Amino acid sequence: MVIVDDALLLALLAQQEGASEALLITGVEDGEVFTTGAWYWRLARVLARPGRGALSRALAASSEDERRRVHHALDQLPAGIGLLSMRRLVPVMAALPGQLNLLTAEAVAAAVVLGARIAVSTASPLLDAAASSVDVMVDVVALN
Repeated sequence: MVIVDDALLLALLAQQEGASEALLITGVEDGEVFTTGAWYWRLARVLARPGRGALSRALAASSEDERRRVHHALDQLPAGIGLLSMRRLVPVMAALPGQLNLLTAEAVAAAVVLGARIAVSTASPLLDAAASSVDVMVDVVALN
């Protein structure tokens, strides 16, 4: 299983060429992809109000068909992408060591609960340290 960040979620929902193949490198099979509420919200926010960040640039570089697929998928997250409830995650998040932000704590807690890895498009020292402290693997997945 794998927890994907917002950029990987964008690529998967847009059905961009290479997105699924990139995740297969980490050994993911159908039905084993999850995201977090924070990453899901960040992608939805960028779709509603594009800004100047990397996620906005990735969305702008997408085709009209890809943007339409993402918009539709964000209205109803596909069944093949899991999302855990904060009811289940908050107790785990609170028990994590260190001073963590919500995004990092949610991702690491979801990985702990699911026995999953985390796949991100950009390395984060805070995420790496938090994940390492509870033996969760983090993979940086390049999107072409």
